[in-house]
Amino acid sequence: MFTQTTYFEWTLNKQWPNSIYLHMKRFIPILLCLSLGGQIFAHDPATEMTTAAHNFLNSLEEGQKKKAHFPFSDNERENWHFFPGSFVKPNGRMGLSVKEMSSPQRTLAQTLLSSALSHRGQIEASTVILLEQILYENEGREMRNPDLYHYSVFGQPEQAGSWGWRFEGHHLSLNFSLVNGRIFSVTPSFWGASPAKVTEGKHAGMRVLAEEETTAFKFFKSLSPPQKKMAILSGKAPREIYSGQDNTVDWSTFVPAQGLPITKMNPRQKGWLQEVIAVYSAKHRPQVVKQINQNKPLLHPTETFFAWAGGLTPETGHYYRIQTPDFLFEYANTQNNVNHVHAVWRDFKGDFGRDLLAEHYTQDHSKQKGWVSMFDGKTLKGWKPNENEESFSVKNGCIVANAPGRCHLFYQTKKPFKNFEFKAEVMTLPHSNAGVYFHTRFQEDGWPKAGFECQINNTYHDPKKTASIYGVQDCLEAPARDDEWFTLYIKVDGKHVITKVNDQVISDWNQPEDWKKSGDFERVLGEGTFALQGHDPGSTVLFRNLFVKRLPAQ
Repeated sequence: MFTQTTYFEWTLNKQWPNSIYLHMKRFIPILLCLSLGGQIFAHDPATEMTTAAHNFLNSLEEGQKKKAHFPFSDNERENWHFFPGSFVKPNGRMGLSVKEMSSPQRTLAQTLLSSALSHRGQIEASTVILLEQILYENEGREMRNPDLYHYSVFGQPEQAGSWGWRFEGHHLSLNFSLVNGRIFSVTPSFWGASPAKVTEGKHAGMRVLAEEETTAFKFFKSLSPPQKKMAILSGKAPREIYSGQDNTVDWSTFVPAQGLPITKMNPRQKGWLQEVIAVYSAKHRPQVVKQINQNKPLLHPTETFFAWAGGLTPETGHYYRIQTPDFLFEYANTQNNVNHVHAVWRDFKGDFGRDLLAEHYTQDHSKQKGWVSMFDGKTLKGWKPNENEESFSVKNGCIVANAPGRCHLFYQTKKPFKNFEFKAEVMTLPHSNAGVYFHTRFQEDGWPKAGFECQINNTYHDPKKTASIYGVQDCLEAPARDDEWFTLYIKVDGKHVITKVNDQVISDWNQPEDWKKSGDFERVLGEGTFALQGHDPGSTVLFRNLFVKRLPAQ
């Protein structure tokens, strides 16, 4: 049985077909460009995408930037195509083409691409572009120019906020949507090849996108006759993938789901089906795929279907798809004497991050009795920073702690809080540290002396993790993950303190009767206000939907 762990091991270790490597030396310059910087990237692709996109935009002249840069809300963000630019209506393909870039700009653009793709994906992208070069040499038509691949950036590339980007040309359309340092979507992800196998010339024998076919046939041949009967929809393959180039997948075309359900497959077949899905997902960096998979499983354990149409051998036109409640993986090889492949990964509801963006923008305006909002979603009204006040800002409906230096943001209140419940949604970026102080008071600089800190730290080097009552009752294993929103809850009732993450109790502490102030810090329950912590340079933590409710005094 394939687990999530074994799936990613396969993603990391699966080797590229030898048939491609035999031809590598013929297009090494392309590979070098596409992989530039790929070796130096660390674990956080969203941060690297942000940096790469920022550097690319900064390199452009004003006229170039007008072509490459769009508002995030622009309709062009969802206007994707995989045809040659001359077939894109009404004005051709938008964005800035490689043809219009200087050599340094090309390098920066290619570095942006390498921030998203795995080495495997970089190889495949370069070979798809190489096919355009072959057609360009054979046909001499400008629409085949391999420099007619376009880059577009939507919104401002920054860790706090919404932005996206696209790399697109004939047979490639790669789309990425990010919010607050998190990669929300990598779909639509379209890859095509014409010819899929080069039959003549110096590149004869080279196959592109071969594994989309070979892994699917391996899975299909494992099926029993009754299973094949369920899987095969038609003896004739469609000319094109059903999802086409629409910016939203037509749900009615695919629902109710048809084909062979995963519940009718044995464990080995499920593993081979997972291999087919991995062919599509492994073009992206493993960290990107893991982030997507954590939110929505690529292979649903009970609601995944496999469907086939057309011929039963690679020499005859064939089509297949794999669909889950969330994702669609679709393939067709029917044109040009079965030598023209289209393969796409779509998200039924979430192409371009559509579903998660909607969730992100939906604010929790709690109307439960007694709960008071501490943040208007637009300004820091009601809050007061101390040192390095630029450490706190409001972006995209969130309070962002992005500290050039230590800073604390104090909640202003005429009546101090004694007994209370506090809750907020929090997101940490990798290796970030912050905290929520309670029973504290404003001070001009330094670490707050009064009150207690509820720690926020999932992957920072400090061993005290999220929801620890810092230095009093410490949690040594993070109860939340970076790049994901979680709910932080604090309750003080008399001498009793409870902290929770996503309704799970993390700390449950009663202050002893003989408890005393300790050293320079007055860690003692009494009364006071709240403070959000900005910890150190490179640390980014986001807060939204902050609420407090006073409880009766004992």
